[in-house]
Amino acid sequence: MGHRVNKIVDVYRQLSRFPEPVSAWISNLSGKKQTILNTQWSQHDFERKEKVKFSRDYLLSGQGNVSVDFRSPNREISNELWNEESPSGSFRAIVKKVTKKDEDKYFIEVWEGTHKSQCIDTLAQSKHGKIYENDGQFGSFVWSYSEKSLLYIAEKKLPKSVSYFEREKADDDKGKKEEISRGTEHFYKDDWGEQLTGKHLSVICILDLESGDIRVLSDIPDDLFLGQACWAPSDSGVLFIGWDINPYRPGIIYCPIRKSFVYHLDFKSSVLKTVSEEGRSCRSVRVSPDQSKLVYLDNDIGGPHMQGSRLLMYDWATGDLNVLSDTVAAPAANEFPGLSLLGLPQRCWSADSRRVVTSSLWRSNVVGLVIDVQGKSITRITQGNKSFGVMDVNQDRIVFCCSSPNQPHYMAVAELPIGGSEAELTMTPIDGQPSPLTDSKYELLTLIPTDDRIHPKYGKMDYEAILIMPAEEKEKPPMIVFPHGGPHTAFPTSYLRYAAGFSACGFAVLMVNYRGSFGFGENNLRSLLGFIGDQDVKDVHAAAEAVVKSGRVDGSKVAAFGGSHGGFLTTHLLGQYPDFYRVGSCRNPVTNLTNMMGVTDIPDWVMVESGLPFDYTVVPDGEHLAQMLAKSPIAYIDQFKAPLQIMLGLDDRRVPPKQGEQFYKALRSRNIPTRLVTYEGNSHPIITTDAESDAFVNTITWFDTHLVHNK
Repeated sequence: MGHRVNKIVDVYRQLSRFPEPVSAWISNLSGKKQTILNTQWSQHDFERKEKVKFSRDYLLSGQGNVSVDFRSPNREISNELWNEESPSGSFRAIVKKVTKKDEDKYFIEVWEGTHKSQCIDTLAQSKHGKIYENDGQFGSFVWSYSEKSLLYIAEKKLPKSVSYFEREKADDDKGKKEEISRGTEHFYKDDWGEQLTGKHLSVICILDLESGDIRVLSDIPDDLFLGQACWAPSDSGVLFIGWDINPYRPGIIYCPIRKSFVYHLDFKSSVLKTVSEEGRSCRSVRVSPDQSKLVYLDNDIGGPHMQGSRLLMYDWATGDLNVLSDTVAAPAANEFPGLSLLGLPQRCWSADSRRVVTSSLWRSNVVGLVIDVQGKSITRITQGNKSFGVMDVNQDRIVFCCSSPNQPHYMAVAELPIGGSEAELTMTPIDGQPSPLTDSKYELLTLIPTDDRIHPKYGKMDYEAILIMPAEEKEKPPMIVFPHGGPHTAFPTSYLRYAAGFSACGFAVLMVNYRGSFGFGENNLRSLLGFIGDQDVKDVHAAAEAVVKSGRVDGSKVAAFGGSHGGFLTTHLLGQYPDFYRVGSCRNPVTNLTNMMGVTDIPDWVMVESGLPFDYTVVPDGEHLAQMLAKSPIAYIDQFKAPLQIMLGLDDRRVPPKQGEQFYKALRSRNIPTRLVTYEGNSHPIITTDAESDAFVNTITWFDTHLVHNK
């Protein structure tokens, strides 16, 4: 067993040598003949037990066949929350978070050419609290067009909460007295839940680089939470997303369905107006290079947490608002399924302000798309069963993040072809294209539900699965059935370290995009509402049975593995098909919907996925609870036979640990071999370096033990 464990550890260590792209930025200093590309990457450091972040810059030349003229040494990045180049490329602004004597301080540095020209201690002016990092949800840090100011989002500064019994303090040496709020130190402060803990009230701040003064915008209602801010044309005001905070704030990460508007605050008139439609959820405001228009994404309010988005364009001169891309209900297999993405690239416009470039899920592939804002045509610019994510667009150059299930991530650059010829795009890897992993191969499977599984409203819809097989199949390998979470997400044909690691350890891996997954059209996605625990379970199991019947894997050695809703499906599979699945392992699984609603940061998820109407006043009655219980894995607890490992992030607010703990105790009381593994300092995604690697090794050894794998 020791030799096998050492091999598993070595597999994970080797796969972790491939760094993951974090960001790419085509410098504004780039010319027609040469391109300056700034990149950032992250990589596990097992000795330090942390993810290290580093930068690497490139000087590229040529257009069709790009060559690398210079590649800088890697530089490790620490304490940086933001690092942004000015529009001219002459300046760079960096936000650094420094902890001294258990106190966080936030500095904004401005670099000009070869030297640091300014460093501002932002908290010294007592205008705001912590500066928001690049969290993908609220944070912003943006140069003005004039390069005289910087705009960012920070926590609102509130009076210090103290006890009723704390004695009043004297003025400081500058004659100032700290504003306090007596008796409020234990008052509850609402925030935005999972991974956004501690973000209570936000403000938009503007740093004047000439005076060093910070101004907090005040002409905004207090019942809005502010984020994703940028400058309005000619620095005449600001554009931002404002989220409604009433009656309370549900979890918002991975949930772009919360009521919000695109707002415009005009500096001259102090007038605040909405740019977007009423009754929608908005995000990703992007102003065109000529400052004549902007685009943004919107969704329905409520419903499934991930759903197809519309792309809208607002004309700055006329005030007209037009839909450039609408949702698609039932696309054919090769047709555009609508935009399925969390957000637009920070820069996505062509140089002439006539086209938008982005990436989106198209069934099981992440593809590049070009959207003509005048003709409203949409062109797919990448092909094949591989994933191409757009990272940056500038001066008609595009940076892609590319990968496949057996090929680690790499960056490639391309020139945006002239209008009408977008499909002729040619891509060039900047560090060469890494060779596919030699120990695995993959294929994309299309599955069609049997007649007894046709949806009563939406009819027959197919779905897909990615099958990864060990390259050398001396004998039929055991198989890990791996459903995704969400449930309205998807496994794209991109690199996933866990799946590659499972394959390298000798397992076939079946990653199933069951009906309800993202990227297959709205009917497919919404078909799962009210049918969780049934349609998704049967889809996954049918895919597993199809692979077993093909004779390519050992049908007596099938395991199930998944996280979140994937954990929900893992426990369902073991409970509903106890003689098929021999062992399971899950991360932060939903196991009992009846008590989930009162503890999760997304109570609406429980109701909506159970097929029940939700509003903020709802209290489930006995009928609702019975319906939830019937859809829960715990309803099948007495049918369990297979050993189960449950792994929990103890800081999880999305699926709190008690869900897994309850299931663990229920299995133990029935003499089912069960192991509970807990990770401090991890929330819903178990991703700290030591926890993620430990979970991988524990999962494989658990499967080895109970599948009687060669040890």
